[in-house]
Amino acid sequence: METLSALPNRTTNSSGPLAAESIDLVLSISDQNVMKYLTAFDEDVRKEKALEALRVGVIAIQSASPSLDTKIVEEKFRQVEVAIDRYLNGFQTDLTGRLEEFFKVGSGTVPRSLDSFLGSNGTMPQMMNQYFSSDGGRLHRLIQDQVGPSSSFAKSLDPENKESVLSKLETLVQGHLQQKTTEIINQFSLDIDNSALSRLQKSLFEKVGEIQQANTTFFGELKQALGIKTGKDTESERGTEKGREFETLLYDPVAAMARQLGDTSENVRSLVGKIPRSKVGDHILTLGITSGAPGLNVVIEVKKEQGYKLKSAIEELKTAKENREAEAGIFVFAKGYEPAEVGDFYRLGNDFYITVDEEQLRKNEPLLFLEASYKIIRVILVTSRRIQDAREIDVEKIKRELEGLVALTVKLSDIQTKANTIKSSSEKILDTATSLRTELETRLNDVIGSL
Repeated sequence: METLSALPNRTTNSSGPLAAESIDLVLSISDQNVMKYLTAFDEDVRKEKALEALRVGVIAIQSASPSLDTKIVEEKFRQVEVAIDRYLNGFQTDLTGRLEEFFKVGSGTVPRSLDSFLGSNGTMPQMMNQYFSSDGGRLHRLIQDQVGPSSSFAKSLDPENKESVLSKLETLVQGHLQQKTTEIINQFSLDIDNSALSRLQKSLFEKVGEIQQANTTFFGELKQALGIKTGKDTESERGTEKGREFETLLYDPVAAMARQLGDTSENVRSLVGKIPRSKVGDHILTLGITSGAPGLNVVIEVKKEQGYKLKSAIEELKTAKENREAEAGIFVFAKGYEPAEVGDFYRLGNDFYITVDEEQLRKNEPLLFLEASYKIIRVILVTSRRIQDAREIDVEKIKRELEGLVALTVKLSDIQTKANTIKSSSEKILDTATSLRTELETRLNDVIGSL
């Protein structure tokens, strides 16, 4: 137990109530907390510490008492309010400064951050340029690598590139065309033993030799047969009406020939043409769409008139071509009415002057010279059209071969003329002529089919 002593000491002043007093107390302390607190000090200061603890206890009791003075409370609230205002003002000032620091135009953290991200040199534009720029962006490089001018895909389509698809295709087609062209030209070459023209030449030479041998035996009969035939023909073929009948009869084989070749024909002998009041030009043949020169016209002028001159025939055929807007013409003489210069088959430029045997016409026999001249004209017109279309073709070679075919046809004309006049003893010659005619038609069809 702790014991403290206090001597009573009262002091008063003249102003009134008790201003200060002292009380001497002798205390016995048994509270463990107080004892523990006081025994921690030396005895010489223990009394002061006890008085200090007593004062603190009194203040604490007064603070907790319901009778606490309102002034103390108000003072405390004023102190708290001042402190709160001070803290709020400080917070507002600090917040304003911080916000200005973050949002100030130009120098603020937020504008600078936005500019660094979205500005012209910011992160976002740089990223966009990195992926989508036309000056080296990843997407641009990807497209260029895949389909650009330097890509494998573009190179494969470049005709200048020997490894491209187009170049390979062009080479393949060119090689194929060159091969086929060479094969066609070789068929007209006399330098190749197995060509179509060589075979025709060989066959003609053989047949001509046989005909020459047989002709020596039957020469006398030939003169007699020619004299009889000429007399009968002259008697039966007089007058203008006979000529018109010949023109009409000739149109049927002309139309049949056109149908066979896929062309069209028209009998225009009674129709006025391009030239006013002119009806020159009896029949028109128009090349079909499969010919290689569709739409081109060939005019046929038919004549059965004694004493008609070649010069007159040339002028009349020229007028017929103009009147019927034709590229070439065929002047047909009835056999026995042809000028001496013509014979059975005569070529002048792209035009032909030929004969047609009326007896063969009435019997519906093949008209060799008419068919040969028209087929050769078709070859000439198709070749000219292809030259205009800039297609590669050996014009000179085809020209030489056509001239050879014309020469062969002339020879065949001579053979057939002789064979037809010795009917009683020339069956072998007629068979040979027929064979030659078939061979000639086959070769002409080969030429036409190859164009």
